Amino acid sequence: MKFEDFIELHRGYDLPKKQRKNGQVPVIASTGINGTHNVAKIKGPGVVTGRSGSIGKVQYIKDDFWPLNTTLYVSDFKGNNPKFVAYWLERFNLKRFSSGSAVPTLNRNELANVEICVPNREEQDKIVAILEPFEKKIELNQEINDNLAA
Repeated sequence: MKFEDFIELHRGYDLPKKQRKNGQVPVIASTGINGTHNVAKIKGPGVVTGRSGSIGKVQYIKDDFWPLNTTLYVSDFKGNNPKFVAYWLERFNLKRFSSGSAVPTLNRNELANVEICVPNREEQDKIVAILEPFEKKIELNQEINDNLAA
């Protein structure tokens, strides 16, 4: 299948820090959470990756969020498991599609016709069911390490 048949990516939205209002909605940059806002632009769950500057880091966002313009977010999962999409994109090596020498940039249109291999939804769900407990254990161990360090 072609990449464009798997998911649809869109560029995030501008939201300068001076325009942000205090809230609980995470503002997602290409490198991670970059503050909060009181309004969500996208309903969760979502998957976000860097579009400009930092390319290739994939973030799975459980709740509603605001993706910044330095990101690409999945606007249509096309029936695929969102968590699987995040796992798959992490392994896909998006950096190889970046262009620009001073500031690396990922153009979503460059990905559209790339041939990829993706399992069906039933297999995706099985893969997520296997990987998710390991991911949760890693997160718990990180929290424990952070607490011990503090």
